[in-house]
Amino acid sequence: MTVLIAIGFLALLSAPVWAQTHGGTGVLKIKPGARATSMGQAGVALNQRAHAIWWNPALLTQAYGREISSTVVKLVPDLADDVYYLNLAYTQHLEGWGGFGVNVMYLSYGKTEAVDFEGRSYGFFSSYEFVPSIGFGTRLIGDDATPEGGSGMLSALDVGISLKYVWVDLAPEWAMRVVDIHKDGRADAFAVDLGGLIQGGLPIPTLSGGSMPYSIGVNIQNLGSKLVYIEADQGDPLPRNLKAGLGLRLYDSESFRVTGAIDFNKALITYSSDPMEETDGIGWGDAKELWNMGLEASLVKKLNFRLGYVNDPEGEIEAMTFGAGLDVSFGSGSKVIRFDYSSVPQALDLDRVSYLTVGVLFL
Repeated sequence: MTVLIAIGFLALLSAPVWAQTHGGTGVLKIKPGARATSMGQAGVALNQRAHAIWWNPALLTQAYGREISSTVVKLVPDLADDVYYLNLAYTQHLEGWGGFGVNVMYLSYGKTEAVDFEGRSYGFFSSYEFVPSIGFGTRLIGDDATPEGGSGMLSALDVGISLKYVWVDLAPEWAMRVVDIHKDGRADAFAVDLGGLIQGGLPIPTLSGGSMPYSIGVNIQNLGSKLVYIEADQGDPLPRNLKAGLGLRLYDSESFRVTGAIDFNKALITYSSDPMEETDGIGWGDAKELWNMGLEASLVKKLNFRLGYVNDPEGEIEAMTFGAGLDVSFGSGSKVIRFDYSSVPQALDLDRVSYLTVGVLFL
């Protein structure tokens, strides 16, 4: 197996996980956080805690105190143990300003053997993608003292932005020379996300009384430069994507809460008449729309049960998601440890993947 064939094989292994958007990198398409992924991977309009910077930087305005969180998932547990995704995230409330966040994403493709055309082995190398990002969200309309909005029809309007650096290292130069390519398989790019969030109360009576709290979120993801590997005049666009969604609090009391969410995704990459060539501009892409939806039931705001559905024609994924979460207070209630789990489907007869998120909230 040549080094390029091996690299291509590694990319195909994990493709079903992120096949819902087009573009030249994988790590930007993987959704972090076991809460959202268990709710059908819907979350652009719901509080995503420390992982808010990925889902919608405008959600950073909902940050409480300081929170640090980590998500880890083995992407192809039935095929390889060293192909995995890791996300580290941190958010902090800024009194009178909004919220600030830092996020680091790492995608390991594992180790690959560099083999020439005659079958001679030259050793192994590791392939990975690495994306650090920072973000800020602020409130334009509404009271900063109520992060999740008020009860009016339009109680809050938030906006946010995140900046990210993308580094992809598929193969070092020595491994590329094995197949007579005198350039390394590395590329980098810069990108920005632009988010918005509207919150309020719908004039719809609920079982718990009062109006129904709602939120509408929009996030334009991965606007940036191209990833250029070998040919300077060619490159892969980042997975530009429009994410929009609705969140509803269907029932709310001191002991029980039910939350619903639905997301819509559309690739913002257009194609020329040549199927092998992608245009540089942003456009309403030919890829089919992706829909995500889910429900969360919370007992005493500590024990959470979640269920969702993914409808992804491009990734050939149409299946249920599920998961659970537990919040444990300690330190006289000033700290909360959060454990969240989700089970997410894949396409092409691959096993489901399990997300584990552990976080600590400092109030």
